[in-house]
Amino acid sequence: MFVSSWFARVSTLDHVRQFSAYSPAAKSVEYQTVKFNATMGEGSPYVGFGPKVDAAWHKISYDIGDQMITPEELKIIEMPESSLKVKHPKTGVEGYRVGLEVFHQLHCINLLRQVTYKEYYLELGNGNFASGQEELTLHTDHCLEILRKNIECNADVGVFTFYMLEDDPLPWPELNSFHQCRNFEAVKDWALENSVGNMERPDVHPDR
Repeated sequence: MFVSSWFARVSTLDHVRQFSAYSPAAKSVEYQTVKFNATMGEGSPYVGFGPKVDAAWHKISYDIGDQMITPEELKIIEMPESSLKVKHPKTGVEGYRVGLEVFHQLHCINLLRQVTYKEYYLELGNGNFASGQEELTLHTDHCLEILRKNIECNADVGVFTFYMLEDDPLPWPELNSFHQCRNFEAVKDWALENSVGNMERPDVHPDR
């Protein structure tokens, strides 16, 4: 059983290294089959607005913080040596500050959520809503483009079926379908274990 598990991990790591951009977090990747529940109206801690929803989003994005790579790894990703350096808070080792794309993308989805409930977040006047409409629009457009590129990049080829409703001539998509997903919790755990903190202030105060 141990040998089988070890070979599965090695096989997964080889796959990730072959088909993904370089990442020090590659070793954390695990795959699992997940059935999405996309039924409209179903409760989710990430939908809506208010302190509890903000806190839920902070837990999976802002609270993670950034990570660090070595000078050797900087060369692998072909980024300049002028990139921002950081000292690891636990070891004191110096390296280059990096973030994982998944948390940037979650930040962008969170911004779009906040824009959906714009009146509430304008009243708070924090983060993205403190710099005026022009800056908010620029940031929102940036996030839409980031998410478009990422969706096209990953190009999920899973399929879903359709169903008909009485007295409705148009078909409805059945979106409660299966997907092959990377285990987000495993990646999040790795990111937290290797966090060097966060430079940015949170978008909103989760206690309000």
